[in-house]
Amino acid sequence: MLIVFASLVVSFFLSGFFWPYWRIFDMDLFMVYEAFLANSHLPQEYFDHPGHLTILALGWWFHLLHDLGLLKVHALAALPPAASAADAWTEAVRAGRVLSLMIATLFAGTFALLLRRLVSDWRVAALGVFALVFSGGFIDQSRIIRTELIAAACVTIALLVLLIAAGSTRTAWRPALIGLSACLATLGMCNKVQVIFLICAFPLIVLPFGERVDSSDAFWRASRYARPLAVVIFLCAALAAYAAFPLVWLGLTAADTSIAPWRPFAFGLYGAYQPLIALWFILGMIGFAWAWRCPLLETLAAMAAVVAGIAVGLLSLFLHYHPQNVLVVLNPLEQLFFFATWSDPGLAQSAAPVSGRLVLSLLEGFGGVLARGTFLLHSSARPTIFLGWLVIAGIIIALRQGERKLALQAAALMAAAIGFDTISTLRGLKTGYFILTDPLVVIAAALLLATLTTLRTHRWAFRIGVLLIAAHIVISHTEPVKHTFMRDVPLDFCTPHFHYTKRIERFSFCPGAAG
Repeated sequence: MLIVFASLVVSFFLSGFFWPYWRIFDMDLFMVYEAFLANSHLPQEYFDHPGHLTILALGWWFHLLHDLGLLKVHALAALPPAASAADAWTEAVRAGRVLSLMIATLFAGTFALLLRRLVSDWRVAALGVFALVFSGGFIDQSRIIRTELIAAACVTIALLVLLIAAGSTRTAWRPALIGLSACLATLGMCNKVQVIFLICAFPLIVLPFGERVDSSDAFWRASRYARPLAVVIFLCAALAAYAAFPLVWLGLTAADTSIAPWRPFAFGLYGAYQPLIALWFILGMIGFAWAWRCPLLETLAAMAAVVAGIAVGLLSLFLHYHPQNVLVVLNPLEQLFFFATWSDPGLAQSAAPVSGRLVLSLLEGFGGVLARGTFLLHSSARPTIFLGWLVIAGIIIALRQGERKLALQAAALMAAAIGFDTISTLRGLKTGYFILTDPLVVIAAALLLATLTTLRTHRWAFRIGVLLIAAHIVISHTEPVKHTFMRDVPLDFCTPHFHYTKRIERFSFCPGAAG
């Protein structure tokens, strides 16, 4: 584990930290600019993802470094003119890259602890963390400033907590774990609403991980403290829901005031599909409880904990409040469809968002995902493709050995990853999106490796393992190395008062900035 994290740090400084501040213009400068606005007590201007937590974290980080005398410029008001601002931008962007490295390390460490708890094998957990850290998306996001990093960390940890809770039938705190998962998933939504599709896959992913609650002495069946604990959870849910209700009401009733030119995604009405998503989760929890014979009181307490977790997650929007953030988080499909039209203008010409054009685009995207999965038909900087091959082989072996539950668990994780990647093709399936689904492939591989001894003792196991390790190290660094040696300057962003940095006249790399 120490070798993995040390290698990540060395890789960061060899290829990433010393890049020019404008090398990754999208989104390094956008996020730093928003942090400057926040520290100058100016309203947020970027709402695409909406990036709420990334902007908050950067603002606080800049404040801390400025107070320690390690960062000269931490607010927009202190930023010098373009001709002499290069050093200020460089310091701020590098500080942001260091923060990304710290968040990535914390993400990987938490992933290691939870994966070890899930598979009960430190060796497999350590291999899983290596596969995650040296996956294409993770190694890329650990050195730049993008909203996917925090969103992926929140949603992945939420899923692992949920998988652990699914098999913890004798603990009194299972509803609390489910509530924690709901809170983390909501925080992920507050940073990048695209993760709504992963979150909606949770009920299907978690279902095969349950255990029957047949014991008559289980806490939620036999303990005299069960009902009082349930009452406490219900009260917490009611208080949290009451505090978050203004946000929910604003998001569902004021969508037509959005800054972005939205169209209602379903039924021609804003707020029409959100109750359907809520119903989906209710049915998912009822289905899980029925399949695994969960006590009724525990099921109700878990539902209340989900409400509390979602409400607490939404309350984070008050930390740097702007109504557009609320609208984006509560109306994710409208926002995502709006940005999908940037990649495929034909979608905007359809009479309704849900159209034949959308279905055709998704089918084409699915074909593209399958082509990427071969690596030969469509290469990419994503070494977890090869790990996915191992998962497919492991699922086949598990079925042959009668491990149907294990095969179903791995298949559910892989199906969610493929489905999310297919939807992401509407935005081009960028390298940054890999960090959202690579953890699912790693978890599936860890489950198979920890359970199927035939995989570990196979005569090809060592050779395949060495090849996978080498592929992860080499392929994951193709993007960082490419950016290290590229010389192109982003002159396309030299429009005065560029729409993502409206208060900046021009940047130092733009022609005429010195004058």
